[in-house]
Amino acid sequence: MKIDLRQRDRQPELMDDPALDAEQHRHALSGLSRVNRFSRSNAILWPAIREVHEHTRSRPLRILDIASGGGDVALGLAAKAWQNHVELEITGCDISPLAVEYATKLAEPFPLNLQFLEEDAIEGTLNGPYDIVMCSLFLHHLPEDDARVLLRRMQELATHRVLVNDLRRTRCGYALAWAGCRLLTRSPIVHTDGPLSVRAAFSIDEVRQLAEESGLNGATITTHWPQRFLLDWRPA
Repeated sequence: MKIDLRQRDRQPELMDDPALDAEQHRHALSGLSRVNRFSRSNAILWPAIREVHEHTRSRPLRILDIASGGGDVALGLAAKAWQNHVELEITGCDISPLAVEYATKLAEPFPLNLQFLEEDAIEGTLNGPYDIVMCSLFLHHLPEDDARVLLRRMQELATHRVLVNDLRRTRCGYALAWAGCRLLTRSPIVHTDGPLSVRAAFSIDEVRQLAEESGLNGATITTHWPQRFLLDWRPA
């Protein structure tokens, strides 16, 4: 079947179904953590975090990770910070209670400053401020109006940076998602949702327009292997 990637095609993803079997959900979160490691999500986000740290050395750097899922990105960044003697306080939030429970248990064995909370980033109440507000692989789940709401909320909460790490809607990205998800995990949920996520992703031009419409003037957008982008905004 030929896939048309010229326009966004948002379809329901299995991971977004509240009725998803708990064990299948946990298996999918584990699989997604391997996909994130392979995609080097932490390496995409770390340079901006390190840069902000240079301005906040007198206190721990406060980070909010929106839609933190299984917590692997937050945990990876906290571990990298510890290795580099950077003090972080990371709060992850997710709408899924199972994901929050999974992330909390994942972080328990490590002496890192991490907490995970159940919260709806679009309709819930997020309290700040934070030095950095970030999200990974969440923007593509949202319709355009909700994506604007998210970006505005991130802007309101961040004193130094807004970071959005997400997929690019390209043929190469689709092929990599289809093959990579099957190589890196046995989860049928991830096998299905990975390619669907690319079909729902924004192009670089669409992301740039969303940022401008949301008031993130001057945001930079860089591309990263494999078929990721990073939107990076800082207050004037």
